[in-house]
Amino acid sequence: MATNNLVEDFAHYKVYQPETSEDAAQQEDEFPAKPAFRLGIVGVGQCGNNLAAMFHTVGYRRVLAINTAKTDLESVAEPIEKLLIGSQGAGKNPEVGKECIEAKTTKIRTTMSRLFESRVDKIVVCMGLGGGTGSGGGPEVVKIAKDLMKEWGGHPERDVIVIATLPEAAIAGSRVCYNALLAYRELEKLKVPRLYIDNSKMRKDVVETTFGSGWDRMNRWVVKTFHEFNSYAAKNSTIGNFDGQDLDDVLSRGRFIFSAIPVETLDNKFAIGDIIAQYLERSLFTKMNLKTAEAAGCIMILNAAAVADRNPGELAPAFVELNSMMRSGSTLHNGIYLETFPSKKGVKALDLICYVMLGGLDHPHETLALLFEKGKSSASEEYGTLSSIIDG
Repeated sequence: MATNNLVEDFAHYKVYQPETSEDAAQQEDEFPAKPAFRLGIVGVGQCGNNLAAMFHTVGYRRVLAINTAKTDLESVAEPIEKLLIGSQGAGKNPEVGKECIEAKTTKIRTTMSRLFESRVDKIVVCMGLGGGTGSGGGPEVVKIAKDLMKEWGGHPERDVIVIATLPEAAIAGSRVCYNALLAYRELEKLKVPRLYIDNSKMRKDVVETTFGSGWDRMNRWVVKTFHEFNSYAAKNSTIGNFDGQDLDDVLSRGRFIFSAIPVETLDNKFAIGDIIAQYLERSLFTKMNLKTAEAAGCIMILNAAAVADRNPGELAPAFVELNSMMRSGSTLHNGIYLETFPSKKGVKALDLICYVMLGGLDHPHETLALLFEKGKSSASEEYGTLSSIIDG
């Protein structure tokens, strides 16, 4: 029913791709319809810049790239706004990244205010953990974003969202792994919604299959899938809506993951729940215990041509299965939408696309343990255990 590659599963499903223009930085977001939340996007460091640039590609126009290395920043495509806060990079030293952000705090605040104030509902801060600029400077930018949201009358711990990548312990140096753990701890203290991407899973499932373009395709999948939640949360359905408050509730629970799940046929309604479980278990994000989830959002998009004579009630077993995956007393928000799916010669159109987001999850203990084992040789005495780092 589906391939082993989450990205390839959607290769034939074309989502909206806006045209760019020379003055795109001055334009409003470019979407067929207004999403639930207007987002301001900030990328910190090379990895964060790449994710931020993908938000721009998808259609978000309030995007800022911050870096300590001029060469890295030059690779960010125009017309994305850029802010250079160093010259030669941070050399995988988080203290350098942090100091560069602190030295330019006023400039960063001013730039974010000009780009975002009164025109965004939430700020998304993207970063890679393990290097210097992202791991050291990323949490500091999150603090700036929280202060700005408070100043603008928002909710700092709901309206700032983090997307952060964790390095692959097997190939990263011990210092990189240790940097990632310390940055993880700093992000946890900030209590904002946070999505952790496991680079080891990304490389295995995506990057190794498409050398040279894999990371770009991974970023595209993450950003487009996140956008689909934001998009459908603003759409009306005669069957059942998943609205902006539902999305906000799931995100506000803390650590979250999501997945996009293709279903080729609805012939076996009981199989849908199993497919959802399989995709969540092999999520591209850090492995977390699904039983710890406090809330979920489930968006079912049905192919109108395939379900004309079917009852939406057939989807009930899938919702029951999703409920059973989470902790007792959790909240499930769902929406059902009818769409006309695009077709491609020689490829059967899907009967259903399902987007699932789980919020309120526990720490990704397995990923963190691998980073700790590799990075503990670089740890100082005061950080003697993994628990003292992630809960300290």
